[in-house]
Order: sequence, then structure tokens, then C-alpha cells
Amino acid sequence: MAEIQKKIKICPNGHPYDPSRFESCPICSNGGFAPTLDPFAPDSMSATVDPGQQNIGSFAQTAPPDSGYQNQHYMPESYSQFTPTAVPEVRYSGRMQETQSVDPSTPAGTSSPVVGWLVALDGPCRGTDYRIRVGYNYVGRTSGDICIHGDATISAERDCSVTYVPQTRGFYIAHELGKNPLLLNGKPVIREAELKTYDRITVGSTNLIFVALSGEQFDWSES
Repeated sequence: MAEIQKKIKICPNGHPYDPSRFESCPICSNGGFAPTLDPFAPDSMSATVDPGQQNIGSFAQTAPPDSGYQNQHYMPESYSQFTPTAVPEVRYSGRMQETQSVDPSTPAGTSSPVVGWLVALDGPCRGTDYRIRVGYNYVGRTSGDICIHGDATISAERDCSVTYVPQTRGFYIAHELGKNPLLLNGKPVIREAELKTYDRITVGSTNLIFVALSGEQFDWSES
């Protein structure tokens, strides 16, 4: 350390520098900004910078000669007032929409238009209407295209299915995973059966009435 100090020269502004490396004071040549962290540290005048200081930029400054803080580093007042840009918090709220079939002829991401309805005539969901769309519409208690809540006798998923086939403009009902018989107008549906407007359907302990929109008189393909 003593040997290094013997080589150090002080410029008229009070800045120490190594005359064997620099012809004049490098601090004054840079407008008063210190190129290194400590002029007395070994190899302090080299181009190597402490990795922890690489991103400090103009904030790692040496105090001006007339500040009374020579040979000491300081943080400008503007840096102390710097506040990182806050990242906006993104929150999701709302209920996930029920799964519904998609008609390839409709715009991407939109559900196919309604083609008919099931309406509960009794039970916990009395008066509730359920939309039927093109293709398969699975009926369940907790999941499916048509969810009938509150009736424990209905299977949680895929108790039965109601299907609309646009090629034939016909509606069909089929038994799926339900443990109780599926009734159509009081008669059991073993596999599948065709539906007509105002047919009565019994799923579990819930009675439903079927109303068609599409059919022989109308189909969305006409528009």
C-alpha cells in the first residue's frame, strides 16, 4: 500500500492519479467523474469494474471538487427519489362459463346458436330453462353442457344427452351414465329416441319439457 501511495500524484483539483499510467488527471479529463471506485486500491486505474457496480451508471459518481467530499462516492439526490415502476396487479374474477358446443360456421371462439330448450317443471330448478345447441348436449348435476343442480338422483356428469343433428334437423335423447331410468313421456329410453316439441322427459327425479326452435320450419343454416 505504501509503495502504491508513493507513485500517486495529486492534481491541482486534489484528485490522486498514477502518473506512470496517465499523463494528466483522468478524473479532470472526464469532467469530474471517477472512472474507478477507489484510487488507492490495487489496479484501481484498470478498466476492470466491480460487477456489483456495473449497472449503477451515472449514479456512481465522485463528488465535485468544491463539494467538500473529495475521494468519496455519493448518491445524487435524484437517485434517492427514484421509485421502480410498479407492475400492475392482474386479477381474475368471475365464473367460468359452462362448456358448450361450437358450430364451425360461427366466428372463432363463439358458441353455436341456440336450437331449442329444456325447461324444468318441478324440483329445485323449477322454471329454469336450459339451452340446447348444435351437436351433443350432455346433462349432469355438477358438470356438462346442461347442469341441473340440486337433484341428487341425477348423475354428476353425463346422465343423458340431447343431440341436435342439423343435417336431418332432428333432436334425439339418449341414456348415458345415469343410474336411474331415463323416461320419455313416461316410457324408458333404453338407447336413444327422437324428440318432438312438448315431449316430457324425466331425468332422475326432475321432469323437463322439451321445446324446439330449429327443425323442419327453421334452421340457422338458412340465414
